[in-house]
Amino acid sequence: MVFQSFDEIASVYDEDIYPLNEKEFVNPTVEVLAGLASGTDILELAAGTGRITIPLAKRGFQVSAVDISPAMIQILEEKHSEENIKTFIGDMKNIQLDQTFDLIYLVFNGITYLKDLNEQVDCFKNAARHLKPGGLFLIETFLPKLDKIIMDQTAPYALEEEYIGFDKYDLINQTLTSYQFDLSGERINKFQTKHRYVWPSEMELMGNLAGLKLIKKWGNWEKDELSSEHDECILVWQKPEN
Repeated sequence: MVFQSFDEIASVYDEDIYPLNEKEFVNPTVEVLAGLASGTDILELAAGTGRITIPLAKRGFQVSAVDISPAMIQILEEKHSEENIKTFIGDMKNIQLDQTFDLIYLVFNGITYLKDLNEQVDCFKNAARHLKPGGLFLIETFLPKLDKIIMDQTAPYALEEEYIGFDKYDLINQTLTSYQFDLSGERINKFQTKHRYVWPSEMELMGNLAGLKLIKKWGNWEKDELSSEHDECILVWQKPEN
């Protein structure tokens, strides 16, 4: 299955497409984000079905959730009963909200779904516009695994009894297609997504262009210093006070 929009997969996203272990993924993410927020106003870009939005709201934060998919936002709204969540349907690179925030975040590879360099830069600039002075912008995304390429520009990342995953790279256009095969049932479920991968140094420049100052570079949610040994990167920028 090659999906054209997240509306097509919203109903099965949490269980079949992108399941998240709460202890391993959700809780550490929420813990770090809650610790970074200097105030109560938080904005999540590409919020999806609200797996991070809702736990933050339960901690008392005023969370605004933006997603381009009406179906994903609908599921988020059906899942939560917190009054301190506002939802918005729109594109994270240009949506205009009548509010500024203490913390804005974009996690789980969300930046790579903008498949054009200029769109990614626009996302940074739009986030900067919605930050309060001194506010923080956090991005988490995977590190490209070019060293894992074995043949035909293909790099496997999961070879398990019930699950196979590999990425096919286009090194010229800096894009990849991720192929996933679920072998756990009676029939093989296939799924693929397309991304524009970004390097940490590239995102540093995007932040500079948006007028933000990079203050943190981590390789995981335990806040270890980023190195080539990590599979992901977490970068945090701050908007100047004046």
